[in-house]
Amino acid sequence: MCEYKIANDNEIHGFTELEVGRCEQSIGFVLPFQYREFLLTIGHDAGLLFQGTDILFRNVENLLELRKEAEDLLEENEETFSLPSDAFVFSMHQGYEFNYFVISEGNDPPVYQYVEGNGNSELFWGSFSLFLRKSINSCAQAIKDGVIPLQWWGGYLDENGKVMNFFPTISE
Repeated sequence: MCEYKIANDNEIHGFTELEVGRCEQSIGFVLPFQYREFLLTIGHDAGLLFQGTDILFRNVENLLELRKEAEDLLEENEETFSLPSDAFVFSMHQGYEFNYFVISEGNDPPVYQYVEGNGNSELFWGSFSLFLRKSINSCAQAIKDGVIPLQWWGGYLDENGKVMNFFPTISE
């Protein structure tokens, strides 16, 4: 992610094994391998990746609240379907959209998405790893296009994609 200017090394923080274990104990399931790796690598912070989306968390409790928030959203919208018992809601965007996978669907499960007003959830990505790759690529493209400014980097990308500094280097 550093090469795409999405995050500096000091902005990437994952969950500990203990935190992931607490999460698994709370839900009564072992999380799929790809999602566990995601949590352990960037579960707390990933720079500009996923800005505006609840997917990176300070603690396990905040992550586990997503399922209740998703169920509340379905109830508010009087949806006729409910989440499977082993569904794990891993992200919510702006309170109207959430993503989840079904734990029993493997170590790199497909990702389903519900968007308020669109009815039932839909299979959106064939795997969690595909969801993650597409999210990283989309963020990198948004940075390149100037949609997401590089405030954290102290610079911007020129027309050739080179990082330019906002602040000139002071030489003695």
